[in-house]
Amino acid sequence: MFRFEKYEDSLEEQWDKFIAEKSINGTFLQSRRFFNYHPAGRFKDVSLVVYNEKNNIAALIPACELEQDGKKVFFSHKGTTFGGIIIDKKHHNAKHVVVLVEELKDYLKEQGYNEAYLKMTSDIFSEVESDLFQYAFQHAGYTEHKELSTYVNYATYKEAILSNFAQGKRTNVHNCEKEGLECRPLTTDDEIKEFYDILCENLSKYDTKPVHTLAELLDFKNDRFPEECGFFGIFKEDEMLAGSMMFYFDKVGCAHTQYLAARQAFNKLSPMTFMYYSMIVEMKNRGYKRISWGTATEDLGNYLNMGLITSKEDFGSSYCNNLTYSITL
Repeated sequence: MFRFEKYEDSLEEQWDKFIAEKSINGTFLQSRRFFNYHPAGRFKDVSLVVYNEKNNIAALIPACELEQDGKKVFFSHKGTTFGGIIIDKKHHNAKHVVVLVEELKDYLKEQGYNEAYLKMTSDIFSEVESDLFQYAFQHAGYTEHKELSTYVNYATYKEAILSNFAQGKRTNVHNCEKEGLECRPLTTDDEIKEFYDILCENLSKYDTKPVHTLAELLDFKNDRFPEECGFFGIFKEDEMLAGSMMFYFDKVGCAHTQYLAARQAFNKLSPMTFMYYSMIVEMKNRGYKRISWGTATEDLGNYLNMGLITSKEDFGSSYCNNLTYSITL
């Protein structure tokens, strides 16, 4: 029923048009415009374009090839939050999806892959729920991995925002307001650099670095995604105490906190709590339906950071699972 062809650069415009205009579960994070920020050679791209019997694009599968323990692995995708099978409305039915997942498995076997991983778009960033894909992957023998994520759902959130917070978080916000803290957009490159320095300081506690470089964040802001990302800071007069980088998924009315960081010297005041609060207020005022905090798990959900999930729960957050499917071929 379907034909799988390897992606070529000549298809870039068609790929991105399908993501933006036709797909029901695609986001800018799966566009070629996004993938192209990666330097050449970072990933071995083996993305697939799926054609139906009429030679029209039915689905896209962004993917890279890995070698793990001597095994050839198809991974969709290491270079972005979500990969998976991106499909249009016409083909999102049992007749097509069940066959597509099964035929993909057969194709990957023929290509000599030993394992496959597909990280599907989370339901909160999709126009449809993922139940059909969940069944199709089970039917094809895949293992499902759940990563626990949290978000604020304004539809079920109490109108008085602070009434959704745990008492400790409410106290933090009141204290920050008494100290004169305020939230405002970061608009200059120098402000983004200051935020990035705070982010690096935070992550240094865990002997790690941000996924993106400063140059990449500036590229996102100024050139690649000026409409899809934004930056905010918490200030005491002219000093930045905390900052955030937001991704905007306007098609589904969801905002996402890509990065949040605060100066450790001000932990007692808790500007991070004020950052969360400010983003909840800001995104609600902008008309978003949800604001996502991201996952609190690692290793495909096998490890849960209890401190992190508890902190997010204290803002009155709801839960969703990010689903990855794996199979030995």
